Amino acid sequence: MTALAPPRVGKPVAAVWLPLLAAPIAMANNAPGLLFAQLATDLGTSVVSVAWVITAFGLGLAVGTPLAGHLIRGRGARAALVVSALFFLLGILLVLVAPTVQWLIAGRAIQGFGGSGLMVVAINAAGTVARAGLVTAGAGVGGALGPVVGLLVTSVSSWHLALAVGAVALIAVPFVAPQLPTAAPERVKFDTVGAALFLGLVLALVLSTRFSIAAVMVVVTLVPLVLWIRVRPEGFVPVALVRSKRYLMACALILVLSVGYFFLLYRVPAELRSAEWGAIDIGIAQLVVLLAGSALSMFLAANFERFGRARVLAAVLVLAVIAQVLGELVGLDPLLPLAGLGLAVLAMVSAQAGLMIIGTERLSQAHRPVAVGLYSLFFQLGGAFGPLFAALLY
Repeated sequence: MTALAPPRVGKPVAAVWLPLLAAPIAMANNAPGLLFAQLATDLGTSVVSVAWVITAFGLGLAVGTPLAGHLIRGRGARAALVVSALFFLLGILLVLVAPTVQWLIAGRAIQGFGGSGLMVVAINAAGTVARAGLVTAGAGVGGALGPVVGLLVTSVSSWHLALAVGAVALIAVPFVAPQLPTAAPERVKFDTVGAALFLGLVLALVLSTRFSIAAVMVVVTLVPLVLWIRVRPEGFVPVALVRSKRYLMACALILVLSVGYFFLLYRVPAELRSAEWGAIDIGIAQLVVLLAGSALSMFLAANFERFGRARVLAAVLVLAVIAQVLGELVGLDPLLPLAGLGLAVLAMVSAQAGLMIIGTERLSQAHRPVAVGLYSLFFQLGGAFGPLFAALLY
């Protein structure tokens, strides 16, 4: 199987710890899914404002993901894991004591920032398609459990604790850290200018869904970034990645699949509520279809090469389109949107590991940690865009 990261010395990280790093992050991301109305009431704000509790986590993931890849490249995987865990812990503490929606949004953003590093380390340490599929499937299961776990924890405690459930990921850190290499794949000077321009572009893209001025900032940051990449071809965005059509195709496809999944993840519960479903019924039904989709995705990911890359990718794209159609048919039968949600998670998780292999297999070993980080960013952007689009239709 194709390696995702540079060859490591010694025993590889035990497979059991890799999904434990990733699954709670996905769970934390989705934990507020059934709590919109309660959060809005308790915090004295609107549902649209509460949507930023979701978007902030996705934005933190989006910003932190490429930085984590560069931290692995320049300082090694163990340093990246420890730094990410510290940020994640800080975000959890802020969420636990947050008195206002502004504090909550800040805590969620820092949670996402630290959580991104845990996920990037897990996927880099995977090493093979099957192990990477285990990580992505674990994240799919965590995401499936998130809304129900959030609702149940809130019912017996508080939403503060419900939004801190991702702390479970920290259990794996002391077991994974000693197994990670301390040496960096490539010692390079950090490209501060390139990082500022790229992260500015990411922020502008996400904020453009709410603020028109941010659309202008997309152009303001994109043009200088393109010019800077030519000046600094081994900088924050290596030119080898930009010139790789396979890599760009993989990033574009995972973005589309991710936006579609996260849109339905928040759109479908709202539609079911309009059909007079109760919160617990919605949570259980959503859990069943998401777990089923995630379980099936492990089968497709494990047989990605056997079935043929082109066939699998064509199949998941067709499933993604069908999922969006079913997601709008609540008027015919409430079960149809639920089926659409299941197909959406099946399509996204099935393609996630395979697209990463396709996009990065021809890149140099020195570029792969950064490539994996930037690829994961496009997935995380879906987690930022999807809920916002769904909230606009709330």
